Amino acid sequence: MSTGLIISVCMLGIVVAIALGFKYGVNMGVTGIVFAYIVGCFMMGLKVKEVVALWPNSTIFQLMSITLFFGFAVVNGTMQSVADHLLYAVRNKSWLISFAIYFVAIILGGLGCPPPAANAIMAVIGFSIGLPAGLHPFIIAWAVCNGAAIGACLPWAASGSVVSSTIASVGFEAEASLMTWKFFFAYLLITFVLLIVLYIVFKGNKLKKINVEKPEPFSAIHKKSLIVIAVVIGLVLIPGLIGKFVKISWLVTFARYADIQMLAMIGFVVCSLMKLADEKQVIKAVPWNTLILVGGIATLMSVAKEAGVVDVISSWLNANAPSYAVGSLLAILGGFLSFFSGGINTVFPMLAPMVPSLAVGSIKAVTLFIAILLGACYTAISPFSTGGAIFMSNCPDEKMRAKLIGGQLGLATYGMVVTAVLALVGVLGIF
Repeated sequence: MSTGLIISVCMLGIVVAIALGFKYGVNMGVTGIVFAYIVGCFMMGLKVKEVVALWPNSTIFQLMSITLFFGFAVVNGTMQSVADHLLYAVRNKSWLISFAIYFVAIILGGLGCPPPAANAIMAVIGFSIGLPAGLHPFIIAWAVCNGAAIGACLPWAASGSVVSSTIASVGFEAEASLMTWKFFFAYLLITFVLLIVLYIVFKGNKLKKINVEKPEPFSAIHKKSLIVIAVVIGLVLIPGLIGKFVKISWLVTFARYADIQMLAMIGFVVCSLMKLADEKQVIKAVPWNTLILVGGIATLMSVAKEAGVVDVISSWLNANAPSYAVGSLLAILGGFLSFFSGGINTVFPMLAPMVPSLAVGSIKAVTLFIAILLGACYTAISPFSTGGAIFMSNCPDEKMRAKLIGGQLGLATYGMVVTAVLALVGVLGIF
């Protein structure tokens, strides 16, 4: 059966998954698995076991372990308390609200609060503080959705670990950590500049004074939670940093095995023994629906990859796209696909294998990785994505919520187009 037909049916599967999800509430991942079965077994001749084997075990385990560990801080209110304290600090400077929301969301994401949970926390805070002050909801959406995603892209957080492992899996194991850091800083800097543009356009400096009650001091449980989180993040980062300057054999060995997903599982046991939250509630708080969605769509994408979609697109780009436009086209492709599925967990693993064959001559691999990731991350603010939908659902005003559908689609396009332009003019090459 032709590759074109197989790829078309895979894309149809994504469209059907989205339609069934929004119309009838069917988890998109389950529909994705059904289409993976149909395409893989009946169109490609794969065995059922071979289709099942395409389930992204590594990605799902990473997401599960990290959200399990940081779930204690979410359930016991530590993350909410951190956000309240940071926002209280800028209560008398209303012009800073936009940036406060942005950086607090980054901190929550960096502390391991996954974007869906961070989006929910920061949406409630952003709307409750920003709207009375007159802050435009588009600024709140941009600051919350991108801020939480940026924090999660730190190497020890959920998205960052997926980025690093994906880059390593396609032939850049030695450079994976550095490339992940470069992507993080590119995402942070470009998003901040684009936030300033929105800030100017929507007059984020002309806000009313707000009254915020002083938050309660951190409780003993909150302090213990933050200490455990700091220890886990420290064990992930410090040995590797020291090892770059001091070559000690045992330290190098320890750094090699100081993996965030396993340390997160150890952290989970420690938190459970310390009774930092009800373990059953923590397990329930894991976004299992999201994990199924990510796993199912990723399985369908893997079937498409087995059918040769990566080779088809890569060959077309090599044959038809001028070298200066490759990054721009990848940003648009990553952004388009991310409108309908997870950018970091689904789209990036699908498109990353193209990079080695496209990174020739003056085209740097890291530039192409960043182009794909930025395009995909910016369109994740779409109301069709999990994070974007969670943000929109926390808007207290029904009329404003309706406007956010078009607004978030516009913001997603805004980020994707700017990324494509930056890639086209060579700005992404500085990272």
